[in-house]
Amino acid sequence: TVEEGDFVGIIGATGSGKSTLITHMNGLNKPTSGKIYIDGRDLWEDPEKIRDFRFLTGLVFQYPEHQLFENTVLADVCFGPMNQGLSREQAEEEAKKALAHVGVKEENFTKSPFELSGGQKKRVAIAGVLAMNPKILILDEPTAGQDYRHYTEIMEFLKHLNETLGITIIMITHDMHLMLEYTPRALVFSDGQLIDDCRASQVLCNPELVARAALKETSLFTLANRCGITPPESFVERFIQEDREVRSHGR
Repeated sequence: TVEEGDFVGIIGATGSGKSTLITHMNGLNKPTSGKIYIDGRDLWEDPEKIRDFRFLTGLVFQYPEHQLFENTVLADVCFGPMNQGLSREQAEEEAKKALAHVGVKEENFTKSPFELSGGQKKRVAIAGVLAMNPKILILDEPTAGQDYRHYTEIMEFLKHLNETLGITIIMITHDMHLMLEYTPRALVFSDGQLIDDCRASQVLCNPELVARAALKETSLFTLANRCGITPPESFVERFIQEDREVRSHGR
């Protein structure tokens, strides 16, 4: 269960079922058993209304090429809003706002999205989903291919969406530091099963869980152990908090 306004990280080894799970959240895949409820409604109760859920739940794939297809960046981002029934002018207004939010410059609006770098393609893909104003945003490795500055800009923007607009964010990541810094809650998967649901620091300070999910032990946990700091998760959380405060002041 994910509540409205949550910011959740999904972690686990390659092949553990993370990407398969998120493709069920807006009806790209249909469950072979069980049910999916979004906004209190059974996703598959009426298959003809599945389109409504796709506007409610925005999905950004790991590889942006899987969702880019128009001739220009602006046309690509306009596609979703126009599909919702907005006029071309209204769609362009939403598209330009979304592109500005993710840091795509106006000079790139008339370019083919396939001319852009991998990081810029990712931003355009995110903008294409944001332009539809979803209540739930699901991202598969949103910072892949980004340098540190752009990585931080995207994550701070997602944090802003979550905190100020109340958008629910569910994010797959292999970046354990990113998870510690931005996702208060972690869902841990292994072999297609949810094996834990807890704070990110608790996951990475649990050697048994780290091994079972084939994750990497963080250097912060190693440092806490070597210094005899207990409980280690408190040290990890305080370190991450202090690190954010220092960087926010440009020091």
